[in-house]
Amino acid sequence: MNTQTAAALGIFAGMTMMLMSVGIVLWVLLIIAHWRMFTKAGEEGWKAIIPVYSDFVLFKIVWNTKSFWIYFGAAIATVLISVLGGQYVVVDGQIVSAAQGNFFVGLLSFISSLILLLYTILLQIKTALAYGKSIGFAVGLLLLPNIFTLILGFGSAEYLGPQE
Repeated sequence: MNTQTAAALGIFAGMTMMLMSVGIVLWVLLIIAHWRMFTKAGEEGWKAIIPVYSDFVLFKIVWNTKSFWIYFGAAIATVLISVLGGQYVVVDGQIVSAAQGNFFVGLLSFISSLILLLYTILLQIKTALAYGKSIGFAVGLLLLPNIFTLILGFGSAEYLGPQE
């Protein structure tokens, strides 16, 4: 390995470590922001640490748990359809998708993804309203979720409860 290659690899490794460090710091800040959002709503903050359970708690405090199960089911269905529909088989010596030309699998994937998108949008709207923010803030939660979650957690937003 020549000096230039070693230097390029060193720079790449350094930049990778820097980006990973920024990512970890942002991840920790988002957990703390969710912790604060939960405590504002009267929930125990540690619930923000557990991945799927934190989503359940968020649905509980801003909407309802029935909606969480629909959201969760759509997410699982989307993943399963993607995994099962993405399997490949060999036909006449060529590798093709097992779902190639299968309209039903494509339709199920589209429907589950659409449900997931709809519930994600509604969750952001419900979250903004539950913390006394506007629909415009909900758009911010959709487009820049990390920044707007930090604003909810660390800002002066007060929990009002689920809004209609």
